[in-house]
Amino acid sequence: MKVQAKSILFKSRWPWMLAVYGLMVACMSIGGSDVRLHGWWQGLGPVMPHDSFPADCSLCHDGGNWQGLKDDFEFDHEARTGVALRGAHEKAQCLRCHNDRGPVQVFQAQGCGGCHEDLHVGQFGNACSKCHTEDNWRPFGQVELHNQTRFPLVGRHATASCRACHLGNEVGRFTPIDTACLSCHRADLAATANPNHNGLGWVDRCNRCHIPTTWHQAQVAP
Repeated sequence: MKVQAKSILFKSRWPWMLAVYGLMVACMSIGGSDVRLHGWWQGLGPVMPHDSFPADCSLCHDGGNWQGLKDDFEFDHEARTGVALRGAHEKAQCLRCHNDRGPVQVFQAQGCGGCHEDLHVGQFGNACSKCHTEDNWRPFGQVELHNQTRFPLVGRHATASCRACHLGNEVGRFTPIDTACLSCHRADLAATANPNHNGLGWVDRCNRCHIPTTWHQAQVAP
């Protein structure tokens, strides 16, 4: 009875076993030499299928060899897709935007943050164009923007390096600081001997004698 039961069980399962075996053979074939992996821009992730791409294949590919790209291929992104690439975006490699993360339109709708990491961790909002252009990522107009804060940059402050006050700015962090003079100039106060500011009790309200044009000669503030 046990032998007969095993025989019946085997007969009922053999179609499934055959299907699994066929699937294994197919996978081995795909992983073997039957399918060639694309070698374009290695290190930037897999190349996504683009059989619906609105262009002639020969614009970018060498004839008959779809594993390589032409060294001098040109593609008018605006004419072909309706989206103009300007500044540094014009020189970016295609896979920087068109990759396996998903449709590029999804990330484009998020603005700069769709592709670029926010090094300022949300401190300045998402309007990147206030400080950056597409030509390069160097900021512009910092003095004018800083004048909208509680500490406008006047005199020598306008030419001071950001790192002189904001530690961590090299990596995009601009921690708010106290606007009192001693927040940055405590060491200058301690080193002042003629006259001795600490001895005379001149340790606050520096603007009674100093204006931000030089750190050496006191002048009566207007």
